[in-house]
Amino acid sequence: MAYLSVPYAILPSLHQKDIDLDDDNISTINRSIFSLLDNKRYEHKNMFKNLDDAWCVGSSNGWIVVLDKNAKPFIVNLFSGMHIHFPSFPHVFIHPVSKTYFINNLRKSFVVKAVLNHSSPSLDDKNYILAIIYGCYCKLAFCCKSSTWVELSDAKYSYCDIVFNNNYLYALAQDGSIEVLDVCQQNPRKILHVEPTMEIDEQEEKEFPRDLFSSQLYMVLSGREILLVKRYVGNFVNEDGAVVYEGDLLSDEDTQPLICPYRTKHFSVYALTNRTKWEKVTSLEDRVLFVGANESTSMWVQALPGSEGNTIYFSDDRWEEMNMDYSYGGQDWGVFSIQDGSIRFHLPYTNVIKPPPIWVVPTP
Repeated sequence: MAYLSVPYAILPSLHQKDIDLDDDNISTINRSIFSLLDNKRYEHKNMFKNLDDAWCVGSSNGWIVVLDKNAKPFIVNLFSGMHIHFPSFPHVFIHPVSKTYFINNLRKSFVVKAVLNHSSPSLDDKNYILAIIYGCYCKLAFCCKSSTWVELSDAKYSYCDIVFNNNYLYALAQDGSIEVLDVCQQNPRKILHVEPTMEIDEQEEKEFPRDLFSSQLYMVLSGREILLVKRYVGNFVNEDGAVVYEGDLLSDEDTQPLICPYRTKHFSVYALTNRTKWEKVTSLEDRVLFVGANESTSMWVQALPGSEGNTIYFSDDRWEEMNMDYSYGGQDWGVFSIQDGSIRFHLPYTNVIKPPPIWVVPTP
């Protein structure tokens, strides 16, 4: 399986056809892999080791993060075949709903982002850490293999991305601020908090107005740089690809429009300067970024045969919205060119992709 040495996406099985999309048990143990090496899909049988209804919630350091049918988290490495379980989420994380309701209704949207602190955990290693952003308030929590889940109580709410670097957890908040947390000590603590300013881009504000677009922030560590990636998503997009108001999707023939036909339309990238300011980046040069449900990652184009630099590969990570409607979700994945602002989507606009694609970027 040489194609696992380059980034790939996890997709539904090639044989998953004519399924009942109202049935939550469509996620089998089989999946397919879309490889960037040759732009082809490959069937992968028993990807999650006989765990029925396993649901992939993210990827980090070449590992896939999955919740089983009881919402218990585990990680799997397709290259080595290893899979490792973590403790179940404590009830305080899912309060006030019952465990049954959580499993049946919230499991697939509970984990917003999941990252590992290094790429080579083993069954004998008790020091590796899985950190998550979770719940409707986007809180932070982490778990060592040898302990239980711990919520970071001194952290703020509404985080949108996390990345490990040298065993420190970097957390990006919705306001663009960054916290660095030491979670490897017995008493986790915050060691740095910066609140960079960002100049308002009047042209972007005009081109992507807030009444038509939503934005999502990602944090990418690229060499010595910290990058902030801002993704503009049209909340409602018609069949011609134009961003419209929800009411514009109604017609005399169709009075029940799609609940959430959202679509990514643009990305902007900023670099942290002197810990005080987010400065806009006009080019990534030979770098390629991967954002979405995966750990936000940067790679050099030289490591991606057949790819172009100055691009951003993205996947659909609007967990709650993609589960609201039986006919839409998962399609918002493709590649964005910073040079000319164009977007190439990997699959046609129609047909829900369930489970949604997730990029996996192996660690060199």
